Amino acid sequence: MGAFIVRRLIQAAFVVVCVVTFVFFLIRVSGDPASLGVSLEENRTQEEIEAEYQRVKEQLGLDRHIVIQYFLFWGRAARGEFGYSFRYSIPATQLIIDRLPNSLRLGLLAAAIGVVAGLPLGIIAALNRGSILDNLATGISVFGIVVPQFWLAIMLIIIFSVNLGWLPTSGTGSWKHIILPALTLSTGLVATVARISRSGMLEALSQDYVRTAMAKGLSQRLVIFRHALRNGSISVITVVVSSLPHLLGTVVVVEVVFAWPGVGSLMAQAVAARDYPVVFLDVLLFGAITVLIFLIMDLVYAMVDPRIRHQ
Repeated sequence: MGAFIVRRLIQAAFVVVCVVTFVFFLIRVSGDPASLGVSLEENRTQEEIEAEYQRVKEQLGLDRHIVIQYFLFWGRAARGEFGYSFRYSIPATQLIIDRLPNSLRLGLLAAAIGVVAGLPLGIIAALNRGSILDNLATGISVFGIVVPQFWLAIMLIIIFSVNLGWLPTSGTGSWKHIILPALTLSTGLVATVARISRSGMLEALSQDYVRTAMAKGLSQRLVIFRHALRNGSISVITVVVSSLPHLLGTVVVVEVVFAWPGVGSLMAQAVAARDYPVVFLDVLLFGAITVLIFLIMDLVYAMVDPRIRHQ
């Protein structure tokens, strides 16, 4: 087991390094952030503009070769130093720390909605297989999977904020501000949980021990919650955990549309402003969380099924 954990940790670290390296060199082709800090007033000469440009490059640490910048980045990262934001002139880590609680709150609420809404939907569909309720639940699941998140966010704003005036369009401040972002973020998870729970329940209900329990006269509710649901929930838990990395990608779009002050909107702003330190730290955070989630899943599976450890 120890060798398995070490092997998975090495693989996880390699994946994170590859992702950050790819982003490091990719973002360099998007433009020069030093040019954004240079004033282009009409009364300035070309020499003055060039001198300020060089000064800004030195200040941002962009005057060295890109390969040197790359190794300096990892050297500072190993010490927990990720530089200062080009845009806000404060440590990038401080920006992430300030925004992270908002993203966690939004993500956890969306995950809770996904389970609370998706699980009953799948159970109802399984218990009424082939009926109108089953078709309706399947239609909702398909809609939740295929609908673009940004389009759904705009539709919710138009309906509940602009037309009805029930909920705010953006920002934070009260519990009402998180409702629309959380609903938007949870749609894909609701659909996935409903689909998987329906399949799991149908499989569990077809097992001999469930049929035997019903034949003995046990109530349908008792059989469902004590036997079928318990066994069908394993696949649901797997799907919820494996869907968390997808939420990390979707949260960027949702936070931008609703102006939610989380790490997702911070990343979008940093990319637009070519704020390298913030972009790298965001990517490193998202990559580390994603790899950690799958690492935990691998370890749990390895403990449950010893064959995985020896593959």
